[in-house]
Amino acid sequence: MWIAMMALSAALISMMEAVGNRAVLPAAFFYGAAAGPIALLVAIHDRTGVGDSVPGVTLVGMFLFGGGVALLLGGYFDSLFIADKNGPSILRVGWIEEAAKFVPLLAVAFTGHHLSKSAGVALGLSCATGFAIMESMSYAWKSISHNSALEAGMVLFMRGLTTPFSHLAWTGLVCATAFGVWQAKGRVVVTSAVTGAFAAAAVLHSLNDGLLTLDIPGPLRLFFPVVAAVSYWLFHRATRDLNPAKLPEPVSGRL
Repeated sequence: MWIAMMALSAALISMMEAVGNRAVLPAAFFYGAAAGPIALLVAIHDRTGVGDSVPGVTLVGMFLFGGGVALLLGGYFDSLFIADKNGPSILRVGWIEEAAKFVPLLAVAFTGHHLSKSAGVALGLSCATGFAIMESMSYAWKSISHNSALEAGMVLFMRGLTTPFSHLAWTGLVCATAFGVWQAKGRVVVTSAVTGAFAAAAVLHSLNDGLLTLDIPGPLRLFFPVVAAVSYWLFHRATRDLNPAKLPEPVSGRL
């Protein structure tokens, strides 16, 4: 899945460079931005079967509108509280964007529907995927220079390798913990486990962005893959009890 989507993105960009048809750029950017997140979604569903726990229309709604609302909130508050994206204020971004991604999920949880752990993970991954794809496309658009999209293609390639182990893992960790607690209690409550999972995701998110943008010694940048590995390990650990055999029947309802 990842290889096929990245190859199609690269082919579209190469065609644009050869003949100058810029009309294909949105498609090229979408395939490149979506490759990593969607490939990981397929892998996670194969392992856990969480996609069967929520109606498809609800997952699509969370992908389109949950991800969009999260990007809207995250972009607004990023501009308010992050004065310099190359300065220490970048370390606030994790707290802002993880909260922004959780708002649409919290709105669904407060309805009392889809409070199971499997449903929460599915919804969280859908929201994070929408957010990650749109964010990656925005970075690609900003990297276009002198009518060439080759640099944008490299941006998409690198983000295709990293976003599955960042946005999806962070939101998935928070949702696995929160909805696991809410499933047991039958309602939305704030506990130390939920607070701790959110704090862990926010810190890892901020470290990720700080390692990419701050002016730090070269050797410290080697911690970037460590942050990615820890992020995914925590998510995997939080969802290791999920498997297709244990999932409840899909619950009817719409977003």
